[in-house]
Amino acid sequence: MIKIGALCRRMHGSQNLCQVVSLYDRRDIDFECPESVAIVGMVKFILLSGEHMGRVFSQKRSDFNYRWEVINDA
Repeated sequence: MIKIGALCRRMHGSQNLCQVVSLYDRRDIDFECPESVAIVGMVKFILLSGEHMGRVFSQKRSDFNYRWEVINDA
């Protein structure tokens, strides 16, 4: 379970560190069928090391769990 303020390390490839800034749910609306709405869990995080240090990114929660591992809970 991811918590706000958690420190995470990238599992594959580079050894970047990030800190989780917020967790939220985003609506995904199919414009061809307005009755069809999906709720997508999102993670907003800031990179603490690497080439893009200091930038804020958003990623689907399932993708974040696949690519990052929690090393320190808040």
